[in-house]
Amino acid sequence: MPGTERAEIYFIGAMMVLILILSFAAVFFFIRQYKKEMSDKKARAEKKAAEKNGADL
Repeated sequence: MPGTERAEIYFIGAMMVLILILSFAAVFFFIRQYKKEMSDKKARAEKKAAEKNGADL
């Protein structure tokens, strides 16, 4: 069948692009969640320190 090679190359290229898009999206959401968890951790540590300082007085 004429053009089969070209169709396979297009298909493989499209799959590569799809994989890259999904990978970038996964990394983006991972980084966003990581930043959120680190800010929550910092807030908990500050709250704990404030409670400890309040108990010391």
